[in-house]
Amino acid sequence: MKIMCISDIHGNIDKLNLVIQRFYEEKCDKLIILGDFFSYYPSFKNDEIVDVLNNMAGVIIAVEGNCDSSMNVDKFNFTLGCLKTVDVNGIGVTITHGHVYGHKRFPEVVGRIFIQGHSHKNMLEEVDGVILANPGSISLPRGGSVSSYIIIDKYYIYLKSLDGKEIKKIKI
Repeated sequence: MKIMCISDIHGNIDKLNLVIQRFYEEKCDKLIILGDFFSYYPSFKNDEIVDVLNNMAGVIIAVEGNCDSSMNVDKFNFTLGCLKTVDVNGIGVTITHGHVYGHKRFPEVVGRIFIQGHSHKNMLEEVDGVILANPGSISLPRGGSVSSYIIIDKYYIYLKSLDGKEIKKIKI
């Protein structure tokens, strides 16, 4: 199985469409979304975000971000939560947005891979046997990051820029 992970869309339909194109080019099986789907600005197309993602509902695993609670999350055809651990090729992958749990505040149990969003800063590193990752924001990267996403396959976890270039990889 091959997984793509993104975070912090913040209502940017153009960046979401680009990442969905990458999803198909990468031949991924599932799309993990770490929350903050929507924007508070009326010029952004939150309803379009809902439509695009609902068309992919069968392949989406998602958690809610801090900017989503009062928005349109009830319109999604998939479930959200604060924290999930999913099996990817026999490896436990714990996902969360990052506003409750994060790399500095783990939940009681984490998988081999722990992925959070929220900071808009991409990162990929291994600490004490746990791979810590953040795909950054596809629409509003911060701290010198570029718009990026994560890919997990059978052997590696990759951090890639939105144009598909590898930034970093770690053997799982």
